[in-house]
Amino acid sequence: MKINRRIIRAVLVYAVYILGLGLLQTILSDRVAILNAKPDLTLVLAVLAGYLFGQRDGITVGLLAGFMRDALAGRGLGLGMLLLMYAGLTAAVAFRGFFRRNISLGLILVILETVMYHLMITFLTFAVPVLPGVAYTLPGLYQHMLQILPGALITNTLAGIPLILLLYFAGPYRRDGRPEEDDEERDVGDSLWQMK
Repeated sequence: MKINRRIIRAVLVYAVYILGLGLLQTILSDRVAILNAKPDLTLVLAVLAGYLFGQRDGITVGLLAGFMRDALAGRGLGLGMLLLMYAGLTAAVAFRGFFRRNISLGLILVILETVMYHLMITFLTFAVPVLPGVAYTLPGLYQHMLQILPGALITNTLAGIPLILLLYFAGPYRRDGRPEEDDEERDVGDSLWQMK
């Protein structure tokens, strides 16, 4: 049996990022909060993995990062996994057909996905209340989202800057791409990167 070094490298690198960022997100001090919001590191990781490396990586990283988040938060497994999986998938699909990969568009995508994530959380909290017997009003949830969203946008964008550079320079694949793939994800390499 031949061991594929590229797959082993991808698994190890993603495992380090998912475990490290998941744990870091839970132990971050309130001192790093901007406008009462801390960075959502697992969301940023799922979005950037999908944007930089395609659908398969976006879905896988989103699912595993969501599992890590749900496990560390102590709540039921499922919602975080699905939301982050869809964030990674959306990042891969939405921007892949329109733009070539570059850092500034990756950060714009982090901003867009943060807004979509908070809208989904607001809607799901209204539709399926987390606490039984507690009724939430949609205007109240929307107002709460508007209070948190500016800080979340700033912190996620600031967290996205070093993370996109880490994924580029110390990511799961060498920067010359993944030539063993025979699907649409063949185009991941230096030829697609534009450092602006």
